[in-house]
Amino acid sequence: MNAALQQFLAFVRRNPTIVASISIIVIMGAATFYLWHRQQDLTYEHDEIRHNGEDMLQALTSHARVNTEIDTVKAALDRIDKNLINEGDLAENLGYFYQIETASHMRFTQVTQLSSQPQAADSAYKAVPFSLRASGSYRQIMRLLRELETGPRLLRIRTYSLAGSDGDADLVSLELTVELLARP
Repeated sequence: MNAALQQFLAFVRRNPTIVASISIIVIMGAATFYLWHRQQDLTYEHDEIRHNGEDMLQALTSHARVNTEIDTVKAALDRIDKNLINEGDLAENLGYFYQIETASHMRFTQVTQLSSQPQAADSAYKAVPFSLRASGSYRQIMRLLRELETGPRLLRIRTYSLAGSDGDADLVSLELTVELLARP
């Protein structure tokens, strides 16, 4: 045998208490490290489960609010769908602008539905352009624009031109190109 090994065995025979104490210390150190590491893993798992439980509780307590928000979104979508025009129904489309005339107490001198551009592939709606022309006092023109903007149809003003009249200082002429949203 090796001389160093023989010296170690001799030391172990002479000092069994010290060797047993060192062995116990090493075994306890390894056990302590294993238990500490296991406790860290269990603490992490506990925190994750607690966090998931809190999220579930939050979802359960928010259920009524989420349902209310879903109902609100559905109502908004129904309102949008109800106020879309049908591009092919020219009489109804022009009738909408004549209703605006009545509400604003002003007459359009021209209302024309223009041909629309092809619908984009990712677009949920189609834009149908109209050309409008009206003349009246500045206040009447502003009332007409307010009626157009606050009306039930979804409308976007693409171009406009506002000009004063040569013969009458109080008379203003307005030309608009607007787009109404339509079903595809």
